[in-house]
Amino acid sequence: MISATELTGIVYVLGAVTFDEICAVDKEISELRDSTHETNALHELCIDAVEEHLLESVSAEDMPGTEADGTTYFITGPNAFPETPTELSQVIDILKLSVRKVDIGIIAMKLLQNFQKRIHDLEMGIGAIEGGSEEIQKLELYYSDLLNLYYDYDSWLPGKFGIAAGHLMELSKRIEHLKQ
Repeated sequence: MISATELTGIVYVLGAVTFDEICAVDKEISELRDSTHETNALHELCIDAVEEHLLESVSAEDMPGTEADGTTYFITGPNAFPETPTELSQVIDILKLSVRKVDIGIIAMKLLQNFQKRIHDLEMGIGAIEGGSEEIQKLELYYSDLLNLYYDYDSWLPGKFGIAAGHLMELSKRIEHLKQ
């Protein structure tokens, strides 16, 4: 089975891929390497890669030139350090895969919208808190995760998440105020 860095390398080379395409590529690479192929483990690898922002999942509606049929595609994310499997060019020829163009502007807008929803959730959590230190710690952890994600996105898509920075700083002050 392919590794996480190879997974990001495959996605990087192809631009955007579906899970079924990842399975097909992994199967071919596994056969070329005389190794085993486990779909469940590959599914977990993809889930972990999205959670770690090695990959980002986008819908078909966000991909130019694809049918808006609800299909999910994977693109490389801000934490990806792709490693292209040596067998990939051979596998691309075998499977007759083509590179998909990704409009990162459209995807950046969708990611920003999702990020702003998460900021809103944090804001609602701050407004609803009743003062317990355990609740404040949960808010701090959520804020910390959002801040780390902001830095990842901002380095990956410079300038696209600037509007979120000010809002995050405001929420940080509100959390600190709760601790007093």
